[in-house]
Amino acid sequence: MTETATVNSQITDAVTQTNVSVVGEAPAQSMAMVYQSMAHSMSLLMQNSVLAQGGMQQINSAVVATACQRIMTLPSQKAAPMLLPSSGQGQLPGGGTSGGGTSGGGTSGGGTSGGGKTGSLVPGTSFLTKPTDAQDDTIPANEKRAMIRQAANDALKAAEAATQASADYAQAQEIAENHLNNATSDDGGVSINKAKAASMHSHKAAAESKQASKASEKADVLYAKVFDSEDMEEITNYLQQLREERAKAEKARDQVKSYLQQVQALESQNG
Repeated sequence: MTETATVNSQITDAVTQTNVSVVGEAPAQSMAMVYQSMAHSMSLLMQNSVLAQGGMQQINSAVVATACQRIMTLPSQKAAPMLLPSSGQGQLPGGGTSGGGTSGGGTSGGGTSGGGKTGSLVPGTSFLTKPTDAQDDTIPANEKRAMIRQAANDALKAAEAATQASADYAQAQEIAENHLNNATSDDGGVSINKAKAASMHSHKAAAESKQASKASEKADVLYAKVFDSEDMEEITNYLQQLREERAKAEKARDQVKSYLQQVQALESQNG
């Protein structure tokens, strides 16, 4: 029986054509996977961006409406009149105390005539006001206004940082999309690598932008608490937290700016 040293040509052709087909389709399949992954990532980024912007618009509208309402209800500059205890001032003839008491021994304003306690009236005050002891813990109007102005300034700075971070993120995302659209395998994968790097920086910028928005929202809540509170210790604590949230928002803004610059550096390498 004769043994054949060669393989049938039909078999070799089938194996060769299969290998050629696999090698030829690999780049197209790889690019299809890259495009699909990038498209999914970008769609998620756009969805998150739209939701974040819509939420910020609602918050801004509520903050403006609340701020306008509270500005209209700010306490006046004039200090509240007070009834101060003293002796010998504001005393009516006959030994009776001022403020509606009866002369000659009648009681009035908590004091008795003829050697009893007398009530003095500060010019421009009324007996209908509360005693001084009940007002010891009240924050002066001008000091409260200064605290409110400080809180409003910190909340405004946090909002500005969040807005800038959102704008920088949108710009980084646009550049990343351009890299994705220009990605091709004809340049040895250079443009694909740039698209991946730009997408990574854009993802990080999105996360930092979200942090800035959260810090701005917390700053708005703390500003409202400063406005409503009448306790000095509470207000001081709220102001400290406000400064911390402002710092967080500004730090996140700077991080987004850094990622944007890195994406722009990738874009400048296209030339």
